[in-house]
Formats: sequence, structure tokens, C-alpha cells
Amino acid sequence: MTRERLVFHAAIVLLVGLLCGFPAVAELGDQTFRAWRAAHLGLITTGIWILVTAAVLPVLVLGRREALALVWSLLATGYGFMTATLIEAVTGVRAVEPTGPAANAVAFAGNTVGILGALLSVLLMLMGARAALKRGRAG
Repeated sequence: MTRERLVFHAAIVLLVGLLCGFPAVAELGDQTFRAWRAAHLGLITTGIWILVTAAVLPVLVLGRREALALVWSLLATGYGFMTATLIEAVTGVRAVEPTGPAANAVAFAGNTVGILGALLSVLLMLMGARAALKRGRAG
């Protein structure tokens, strides 16, 4: 069930990332083009990362809680970055700091969730991979 959940949500992130490619090729202003291109490439990359993690999940040696934390941190990463990049592309905010209009604060929060989720995901993947290596040497 966990792998299936990751694959499903990765497909959503990938779809939104692909759809963000349409405005990226339109004749828009330079800043707008960059924002849509960042949303397009960033979400596709994040979706692929989630898919790859779903594929290698059986190899990782994680307890139930850690595996669940990995899944939810990846989903937080995908949806956090999706929220942030879409708001940035649509409104033109940069979301570098939590000031200014409400759209900027929401995009900043999305980026923060995405970054923290990504960091936790990588740490859990490293932990699971290291435990798998140890198990392989001992067995």
C-alpha cells in the first residue's frame, strides 16, 4: 500500500509539472518564463524522485514508523514544492522570505515544507540504505 501511495502521488506531481511546461514555452516576460520553467522542471524532478523511492523502498531497511515517515516526508516535499512553485509562477512572487503579500507567505511556507520534507526524506533513505548494507555484509 505504501509503494502504491507513492506512485499515485508521484503521478500527480509529474502531471502538474508537465502542465507547467505549457506556459513555459509561451511568449511571456523573462521572469514569468523562468518561474514557469522552474515549476516545470522542479516538479518533474520531484515526481521522479518519489517514483524512484517507491521502487527502492523494499531494499531499504526501515522500521514501520521510519518507512511511514519517509512516505509522508516525500509527499510533503512534492505538495509543498507544488504549492510554492505554482503560486510563484502565477503571482510572480519570489518567496525568499515570509514578508509581503499573502501569496508570498503561502509560497514561502510551501518552500519551507518542501525543503524540510526533502531533508528528512534523504536522511531516512540514507539510514535505510546503510542498514541494508550492514544487513548484506552480516548475512
